[in-house]
Amino acid sequence: MYRSDDDIQLLTELAGVLDQTVGAAGLSSGSYLILRDLVAHPGPNAVADLSERLGAEPDELAPLCQRLVLLRMAAMRPNGIEVTETGVGKAATIEHDANEAMRAYVTERPHTATVYGLVAAMQSGRFTVEDLLEFLAQGPSDADEG
Repeated sequence: MYRSDDDIQLLTELAGVLDQTVGAAGLSSGSYLILRDLVAHPGPNAVADLSERLGAEPDELAPLCQRLVLLRMAAMRPNGIEVTETGVGKAATIEHDANEAMRAYVTERPHTATVYGLVAAMQSGRFTVEDLLEFLAQGPSDADEG
């Protein structure tokens, strides 16, 4: 999929909006990504499994997981870490708040074709935090070849 420099700029700005929302909720972007992964994979998760799914070293994830445990968003079990009801609720609240913040941010921007399309997608619920994270993970791209 082709993404212009303006598209990449807007996605980067939206990532900043997401980071602000996550920070206001008391989490770092790393701990939020772990929380989202734990919600998506219920049951105890070995840190090695988290590490593989998130593309990070276990030593990097351990302090972030500990932070979630201290905040009672996750619990350590003999066979790994799992999300708590508090964590599930917090993840849902952050996602809702981030989607609203991104929608508000986009509607305040000059309406280029990219912004207009994104506003329409957000209003219909077709562009969410999940989509933003996926687009950012893909990085920049060139025009599609024929």
